[in-house]
Amino acid sequence: MPQKNAIAQPDLFQQLFDHHSDGICIVDEKGHFLYANVSLLAMLGYTREEISQLTWEQLLAGEAASRSILPMQHQKGHPVYVKLASIPLEHGSLFRIEKVSRYREHRKELIDAQEMFSFLSEKSQNIISSISADGVFTYVSPTVQALLGYTPAEVVGQTAASFNHPETNKKLLEHRSSLFVDQNTVKFTGLVRHKNGGYRWYETTVEYIRDESGDIIQSIGVGWDITDRKEAEETILHLAFHDSLTDLPNRRLFIDKVNARLKGAANELHALLLIDLDGFKAINDRFGHDRGDVVLIEVAHRLTAAIGDKECVARWGGDEFTILLTSMNSKTDLTILIERVKEAIAEPFRIAGHTHVLSASIGFSYFREDGDSVEALIRHADAAMYRSKREAKIET
Repeated sequence: MPQKNAIAQPDLFQQLFDHHSDGICIVDEKGHFLYANVSLLAMLGYTREEISQLTWEQLLAGEAASRSILPMQHQKGHPVYVKLASIPLEHGSLFRIEKVSRYREHRKELIDAQEMFSFLSEKSQNIISSISADGVFTYVSPTVQALLGYTPAEVVGQTAASFNHPETNKKLLEHRSSLFVDQNTVKFTGLVRHKNGGYRWYETTVEYIRDESGDIIQSIGVGWDITDRKEAEETILHLAFHDSLTDLPNRRLFIDKVNARLKGAANELHALLLIDLDGFKAINDRFGHDRGDVVLIEVAHRLTAAIGDKECVARWGGDEFTILLTSMNSKTDLTILIERVKEAIAEPFRIAGHTHVLSASIGFSYFREDGDSVEALIRHADAAMYRSKREAKIET
């Protein structure tokens, strides 16, 4: 048997192990090297004399890189990553040591990827974030300060829900099953609170990272501000349903509102009014369309003020307006409203040093009593309006 702290070199070991491509060594119970083959010496850069002065613990260069990979101390000081297999002996252990030649490259690739992620997240115009399984921010890119006013330190450790508008959280909760269970990548839109107290629209794409059982353990999100786009969409939508001159609901929106009421309870009392401006054509002909537009805008203001915010005033077209009066207590409510509208229109219009006087011819129809469709109600109100116009001419 070889003495402790001396490298054993029996012929059998030399024949079996010395030129094996993997490192082979034998250590005693205290970790002293009794044998090291040529491959291990070359792998770690030691001579037989140098390695005989070391212990197994001294060659382990630090914590394990993974469950199966260990660093061993090279003679020049850097770690050499290896995989180990051991066989227990009567007074020690035999180790087979395989160098993991690609580990350092993989580690460098990982570091490069992390550096690239940091670079991209710092330079990105979007907000990149990482959120734990319980919904807490674990990382947020520096762009959050420029876009939402918070420093990353003010965000990390807080829940994502604490920055969302309540309606956004409600929407996410309603769609939780489809967002969190059925998919790994989702996109959703919601309002996010700015540090100044206002809200910004954000569209966020989230990638869920799951464990082997399918449970979410982390999510990576990329969010971009779409407030300008949302506002543009809302403007387009508003223009689609509102008159460009008076900003009142247009014919299309008014019809939608009437149809919605027609589908409501049959015992509710609703009425539709159709209003035509008498004397408006003369203003247009004498003073031009610009003056006529000013009059129409003022009429819209007066009608809205006359009936209050709960009802619907709309521009039907030209100098015709409509009013939807809902949930009346009795037909007397309609009579009172008609008088109020006539008084509002009869008030002189003083524009650019001129005084213009108009009157209103008004026709109306009751829901279901005079028709059960928009077309029937308008037709009945239109006929009533022209009767009112003829009667007014006879009286004058």
